[in-house]
Amino acid sequence: MPQSTPLDAISEDDALSIEAHEELAELLAIARETGTEADGLVYWTRDEAESILNAVENENCDGVVLATQAEHSQRRRLLSGDTVEKVLARTECDVFTEKRGEKGDVGEETPIERILLATSGGPHARLAADAHVDIVHFLDENPRAESREDGEAILGAAQRILSGVENVEIELAEAPGDVAEAIVTRSNEYDKTVLGSPTGGLLRQSAFGTVPESVNRQSESGVVVAQQDTGGASIYDRWIVGDRTN
Repeated sequence: MPQSTPLDAISEDDALSIEAHEELAELLAIARETGTEADGLVYWTRDEAESILNAVENENCDGVVLATQAEHSQRRRLLSGDTVEKVLARTECDVFTEKRGEKGDVGEETPIERILLATSGGPHARLAADAHVDIVHFLDENPRAESREDGEAILGAAQRILSGVENVEIELAEAPGDVAEAIVTRSNEYDKTVLGSPTGGLLRQSAFGTVPESVNRQSESGVVVAQQDTGGASIYDRWIVGDRTN
């Protein structure tokens, strides 16, 4: 809400209040159709990021799902103080960011049947999976034997993590050129593409870009980027150093 609007002056019959509660009711109905227990709250706020962080703490949440706009680069989001980037930097729980696919919203008539899980062995990819999952690790063209061995180890670890999920297949694939382009091309065959969040510092990411950002901006399918809680690293650590991996 604008700074000039007293939050305690918003009535239940206000048009924005009615719209917000209607949207909340739709989301709850979708969740409950899957058998998921769901409760909902409407927050009136002048600072989205701060309210999301407060809600995570107050409701003791284990994870957050946020929508992103593909046309906005991470550098632009960082410089503009984007809500998603603020939450990613400060929250102490798992975070999933989702870009809707250009093929239309996925609903009851278009269920998610195929998921591409592109993994590079980082700590975040383990958060994703359902439906039929193809786990793919992309190698540079004409890879060295050591790179191929590392890739096979990464795929084996991912397969073990998803041992409770049916219909999982693994593949070691060579990318003829840029890895991000290879993932984008492959992603268009799937309903959703899931990638782990980059572990490099945000300063380096904003300067050089990342594979998840490139896929998020170019893929026609929906893209989910999963960031696992890494133990409450400080903003400075995540900005300069990146996430610590054990």
